[in-house]
Amino acid sequence: MGDTSHHHQVLIVGGGTAGITVAASLRRRGRRAVDIAIVEPSDTHYYQPAFTLVGAGVYDLARTRRPTDSLLPAGVGRIKAAAESFDPANNAVALSNGDTVTYDYLVVCTGVKFDWRKIAALREALGHGGVCSNYSPDHVGYTWECIKALKPGGRAVFTQPPLPFKCPGAPQKIVYLTADHLRRQGIRADVDVSYYVHAPVIFGSPIRR
Repeated sequence: MGDTSHHHQVLIVGGGTAGITVAASLRRRGRRAVDIAIVEPSDTHYYQPAFTLVGAGVYDLARTRRPTDSLLPAGVGRIKAAAESFDPANNAVALSNGDTVTYDYLVVCTGVKFDWRKIAALREALGHGGVCSNYSPDHVGYTWECIKALKPGGRAVFTQPPLPFKCPGAPQKIVYLTADHLRRQGIRADVDVSYYVHAPVIFGSPIRR
């Protein structure tokens, strides 16, 4: 659903899982119809929490993909553009299409932007040579290819960087899923599975016994 209005009661920047969920919650709980618009440039929505399952070979990538407009709650419009800058003093957001949209209330759900270049040569290495990431639909399928290729005597190395990054549980989940796959193949004891984290512990909260 396109939207050409330049003022909305509620403006949500970001049409991912968070933005769409907020819009749906406001529509469902509101005592009266609320004018809501979502700023989202992409026509394709990915349910990213399932990427770890895709990387583990237990979920199909195609099932994570939907047309963005098909997921918008009834009565919520989409502005097909990206936010370029915020002007909170004037309750305004400048958009990539040259428009400026104003609001009564603003919700920012832009998520985390990837910058593979922060690690030298990572962008060039991803997707081949055993270098994987479950955070991108372009690379997640290769994770499963690498897991399937593990043989006795092989080694799988997983890493968890310091925050901020998307879903801190995702790096752990793929480790457990990989270990389970190896167990079911009968070779878990023969493959070195290593997990490196940025902190001295895996969990931020102590385990209570």
